[in-house]
Amino acid sequence: MKKVMASVLALTMAVSLAACGSSPEKTQEPKSEAASTSGQGQQDTAKKGEGQTIEVWTQWTAGSDKETYSLEMIKKFEEETGYKVNCTNFTYDMLHEKVLTAAAGGNVPDCAWGLPEYIGEFYNMGILEDLTDEFNAWDEKDVFSESVVKAMSMDGQVVAMPYEMSVRAFLVHEGDFEAAGMEVPATWEDLLNMEGYYDAQGKYPFEITGSGVRAAQELLVYLAQSGVEIATLQEDGLYKNTWNENPDQLDKAAKVFQFYKDLIDKGIVNPSARNWTWEETDENLCTGLVSSHVSGNWLRNKESQNPETMKDMGAYAIPYPEGSKPYTYMECKPMFVFKDSKNKEGAVELMKAIAGKEWQEKVWAYGSPRSDVYSESIWSKGFSDIGAEGISFPGVTLAGVTQAMNDSIAKVLQEGKTPQEAAAWLSDAVNASLSDTGELSK
Repeated sequence: MKKVMASVLALTMAVSLAACGSSPEKTQEPKSEAASTSGQGQQDTAKKGEGQTIEVWTQWTAGSDKETYSLEMIKKFEEETGYKVNCTNFTYDMLHEKVLTAAAGGNVPDCAWGLPEYIGEFYNMGILEDLTDEFNAWDEKDVFSESVVKAMSMDGQVVAMPYEMSVRAFLVHEGDFEAAGMEVPATWEDLLNMEGYYDAQGKYPFEITGSGVRAAQELLVYLAQSGVEIATLQEDGLYKNTWNENPDQLDKAAKVFQFYKDLIDKGIVNPSARNWTWEETDENLCTGLVSSHVSGNWLRNKESQNPETMKDMGAYAIPYPEGSKPYTYMECKPMFVFKDSKNKEGAVELMKAIAGKEWQEKVWAYGSPRSDVYSESIWSKGFSDIGAEGISFPGVTLAGVTQAMNDSIAKVLQEGKTPQEAAAWLSDAVNASLSDTGELSK
C-alpha cells in the first residue's frame, strides 16, 4: 500500500458547488474550425493537435449554463489547438462506476472529471498518471493555493488538476434574527440557548442534514471543531481511527453526537431533520421555512425562484464550540489522466485550459479553485470572508467510511444510542472499512 497524505487544508479563496447530475449521454461535439479548408487552418492543426481526439468524461446537467458555456469553451479550445474533443456526460455515480469498469479493461478515457473522494481510491488502485512535472511547468500554477495543490496530491505527486471548488458557510436569514432580537449564533452554545425561538417566530432557528452525502460532510466539520479526525495518518503511511484507544478523543467525538441530540431535544432543529437530505434542507432554507442552515454557494441558483425569501441571506462561519475555532468543509473537484490514457498530452492541455482563467471565469465564476477568479457577491466574496479553515476527507476509499458516519448519526437520533456508544461504534466501523480496503494501519 502506498503512503497517503493527510487532508487538513487551509482555506484561502471563494468557492462553490454544483451538485446535480444528468443521465449518461453523448454530448454533441462542437464543430472545430481549426481543420478548415483554409491553408492557415490546416497549418495550425498540423502545428498543434494534428486533429487528434481527446476522449473526456464530464458531469453537467443537460441544458444548464455549465453545459452551454463548457461547450462554447470546448469549441474555442478546438479552434485554437487543432484537437477534437469528444465528450460523454454522466452523473458522478455513473462516472465512478464507468472508470472502475474501464480501468479493469484497459479502456479508460483520456480525461475524466470526478469528486475528491475518488482521488485516494483511484490512486491506491494505481491507475492515475503522475502530473507533477506538467503542473510544475505550468506558468499559471501559482494561482492555486497550497491547500488546493495538496487536495490534488498523493505522496507528494500531483495526480489530478482542479476544476471546481466549494466550501460550506452558515447561511442565515438575517431578518429572522433581527425580528427575534437575537444575534446570529456563533457557537454551539449560542444555538442551544435558542430554545424559545420556535414558539416566538413560528420556525426553527437551525437545521441539520440527517442522511445522505452531506450528512457525513457536516459531521466531519463538527468532529474537527471538537478536535478529532475521522481517520488519522499513521507512521506506516496508512490510516486508523484512534478514538477507542484514546479516552479523551472518544469523549470529544461523543460531544459531537451530544450536540446533535441536544439540537433535537431542545427544539432547535425540526425532529424530521433526522431523515432529511440536502434536498429538503436546502429547499427549507431558500423558501424561508428555517432561519439558518449550513450549505454552499450553489444556492445562488435558487435566488430567481425565491427573490423575497432569500434577499436577507448572509454568510457566516459555521458555529463551533466555545474555545475552539471555525472549520468548514472544502471540496475541490479533480480532473484525472489515467496511466492507460491514449492521448495524455492532449488531455493535459485540455485540463490546463479548463483550469485556466478564461474558462474558469466563463463557467465557474462562483466556484473556482483559482485565487484570481471571484466576484463581489455574497456567493463568492461572502464565502471567502468567513475566515474558516477548510478540511476534507483523508485520502482513502470513502464509501464505507461515509456510510458509517451516516449510520452513527442515525444511532443517536433514531435508535436511541448514547453519544458515547455511537462514537465508539463509529470508531470500530471506520477501521473495519479501512481494513476491507487494505488501508488500515496495524
